[in-house]
Amino acid sequence: MNYVLKSIVTVLFIGAVAHAQTENATLFKIDDQDYKAGLFLESIQKNAQLTSTTDETIEKQLERFINFHLKLTSAYNKQLDTLPAFKNEFASYYKQIADNYISNGEVTETMVRETYERTQTEIRASHILLKLPKHEEDTIETYQKALEIKKKIEEGEAFETVAKQFSEDPSVANNDGDLNWFNAFMMIYEFEDAAYKLKLNEISTPVRTDYGYHIIKKTGERSSKGKLKTAHIMLLARDSLNQPKESIYKIHNRIQDGEDFHDLAKQYSQDTRTAEGGGYVSEFSLGGLNSKTYENKAYELEKAGDVTEPFQTQFGWHIVKLIETIPLEPFEGIKDELKNKLKQSNRSKLLVSKIKEELEKLYAVTINDKAITYFENALDSSYLKYKWKYNPREEDTSNFIIKVETQNVDFKKFGEHLQKKQRSYANLSDYKLIVNAAIDDLVYSELLSYHKKRLPEMDEEFASRINEFKDGLLIYDFMQRNVWEPVSKDSINQKKYYEQNKESYKLPEEIVGKLYSSPSRNDLKQVRKRLKTSDEKVALPESVIEEEVELEVNSPKIPKKLNSKEGLSKIFKHKGQYVLADISKIKEAHIPDFENVRGKVMSDLQDHKEQELIARLRKEHEVFINTEVLNTIKAEFEN
Repeated sequence: MNYVLKSIVTVLFIGAVAHAQTENATLFKIDDQDYKAGLFLESIQKNAQLTSTTDETIEKQLERFINFHLKLTSAYNKQLDTLPAFKNEFASYYKQIADNYISNGEVTETMVRETYERTQTEIRASHILLKLPKHEEDTIETYQKALEIKKKIEEGEAFETVAKQFSEDPSVANNDGDLNWFNAFMMIYEFEDAAYKLKLNEISTPVRTDYGYHIIKKTGERSSKGKLKTAHIMLLARDSLNQPKESIYKIHNRIQDGEDFHDLAKQYSQDTRTAEGGGYVSEFSLGGLNSKTYENKAYELEKAGDVTEPFQTQFGWHIVKLIETIPLEPFEGIKDELKNKLKQSNRSKLLVSKIKEELEKLYAVTINDKAITYFENALDSSYLKYKWKYNPREEDTSNFIIKVETQNVDFKKFGEHLQKKQRSYANLSDYKLIVNAAIDDLVYSELLSYHKKRLPEMDEEFASRINEFKDGLLIYDFMQRNVWEPVSKDSINQKKYYEQNKESYKLPEEIVGKLYSSPSRNDLKQVRKRLKTSDEKVALPESVIEEEVELEVNSPKIPKKLNSKEGLSKIFKHKGQYVLADISKIKEAHIPDFENVRGKVMSDLQDHKEQELIARLRKEHEVFINTEVLNTIKAEFEN
């Protein structure tokens, strides 16, 4: 390492160490409680993010920061955090944030990223479906049949022919198994996942979904265009098939000869919703139309202004013009939307499964096999009719069926869960499957519950966020009890404060009327001349903007030289343009009645009471500021 580089590294290292030492140093004390500089520096950073500029000095920000912690100290001393209302609200927020924190973690991020990548590519696929009831265990017979069908295709039989012969998807009669183009969220996840992983024209092994087994053939792949804006001309199908077809081709020829597409749409299109406006259709994305043919033809167009050949759909004959292609948003712009869609789609089952797998790596889960046998024997045919009753025994609260670390699900809790969820589990029809499904659900639930309790000690960011909310909630309760509510209920004190501070509520003189503005002085001269000679509404030149106004005389919208008197003003140059006022009324400066400014009085009185409260807290508590550390912080920010 050369001397210069070594010197730079040394300086950077010393600077980093010095900063770390400052963060860990005590900046101030309230009584015997130390407050580190790092806490204050974090507060400054957050304030800077909330406001682009601040005129506050470091000393002023520190004063506010100390006042906050004085209130917080008083709130804890009064044990406001132990009150039932506070505990309930905090518990509700804790659960909400913990839920979001877990479901927005690495597992979710990976799935969202995968989903986004898939939105970038559209694929086309055909399938053959062999139905299997959703909760029926896989059968060798159905799987073997799927393998035999696949073999027929591999031996040379056309996929379409085999699909028509064997597929149990009712749509096969019309589409030969072709599912058209799709991308993420448009198919059940297991199907989508398998289709995306195929090579072009490759045939899948049988894929299991809730519908049964699928044999999938990937028939196409292309880059996603995003959303399309189009226009169309449509002729309805008539009794005579030749007439609309001949007419649509004549219209197409006229477009090719240079006539305006939208004028022709207004004249000839029989789509009553779009014709009058020139044929414009609402923007759509893949799968967004109820006509696959229209959609496919539109997506084949390459650039704005391109027009299709005439084609027929179930609605009639069309010519489509591409108006605009709206590209896909970047990942950061669409991430939250994809995350919400993921949680609401059938992908959520996979998400739950993956989160469960991650949590099982962190915590020991024990399942009592004897308990499983007990509950399998306890179920009977009444469960399938939603009439099963759980009859607890004395020992049920001492026997466990599931244990997550030290947290147990006893027989009683499990039995009550089975009874409550009969409608969810009864369609499984097999007692073993029912008990296993209930165990899976409760294992996941208990893992989440245990993990949420451990989150603050496992994740500093979560702990910081929760503590920040808890402090904020405590401060709110403290201020509500000591300042806001007492002031809002004390109308006598409000009126007294109003009488003592009347002048501060005085409203300045106001002008009421119309303001005309324009970059053209000549145009405003014309308007002024017309206003002087006519009592009716005058026509305004294109450059002139008219506004109804009620403005204070010192408003920045009004030229300073404007005389506040009724009637037409002179024309003034103001902020790069010309302004003319037509003043119909002058409102003199006045002090409004108490009721008209009660909200402002209440707010001012609350601020006044808060300052009195702070002064009292400063007398009740000893505050010490480490000026040496404060000066170090000041020097850092001043540089």
